[in-house]
Amino acid sequence: MSLSNAYEEKRNFIRMKMDSPLSLTLSDKSIEGVCIDLSGTGMCIELTQELKLGEQAVVHLPSQQNQVSAFNAIVRINRIMKDGDLYYYGAEILELLG
Repeated sequence: MSLSNAYEEKRNFIRMKMDSPLSLTLSDKSIEGVCIDLSGTGMCIELTQELKLGEQAVVHLPSQQNQVSAFNAIVRINRIMKDGDLYYYGAEILELLG
């Protein structure tokens, strides 16, 4: 049995590994961070600042290529994990912005 036959993806969207810089804008501040991965419905964000569950923000992920537009979206923080001085956030994409 091959590995591809033994493994069945449990999610509706595959996560794309990114490791790309991003900016997160909240109502009162802007924070620089890293997009760890991105899927069709959410993303994992690494920051040095603490956010609250349920908090909403605008994410700006600049394009690395001229042919592709930057990614801009409104997200909501649904999960928080702390590792040392870093926070990892599971963020749900609520709305894509033009």
